[in-house]
Amino acid sequence: TSVTPVTKSNVKASNGTTVNVNKNGTAAVKAVKATKSKSVTVSATVKVNGVTYKVTTVNAKAFAKATKATKITLPASIKTINKSAFTGAKKVKTIVLKGKKSITVKKGAFKGVNTKKVTIKVNKKMSKKEFKKLKKALKKAGFKGKVVKA
Repeated sequence: TSVTPVTKSNVKASNGTTVNVNKNGTAAVKAVKATKSKSVTVSATVKVNGVTYKVTTVNAKAFAKATKATKITLPASIKTINKSAFTGAKKVKTIVLKGKKSITVKKGAFKGVNTKKVTIKVNKKMSKKEFKKLKKALKKAGFKGKVVKA
């Protein structure tokens, strides 16, 4: 078996997450493992066929199988949240962003979620500049809830 990163779609990582992996060593979460858990945490890395990939993207409907999740935690490695990423995660109330830098949030990332009831908690070490940038990105993406440092 080769331990070189490859580009492949729809592969299951060792933790049960379905991902798209890239030969540059990054991965996009396509779907978290179906769970009835109230708390879902996306891993910073996933292993596919013995190769470790850094999780940098959350794709559309990544949390559709986590219908009971009220808290979703995203690792510091996440750079992009794509359109409809949270679609299907109807019960989500808290989204935790572990990173210290602002991220790209595509328009419609929260489609189907009542964001007025959602609080996004960001790393308390995030700078004022990055925090402002993130709040702007979230607003542009259609987020109407609270964004706090925690």
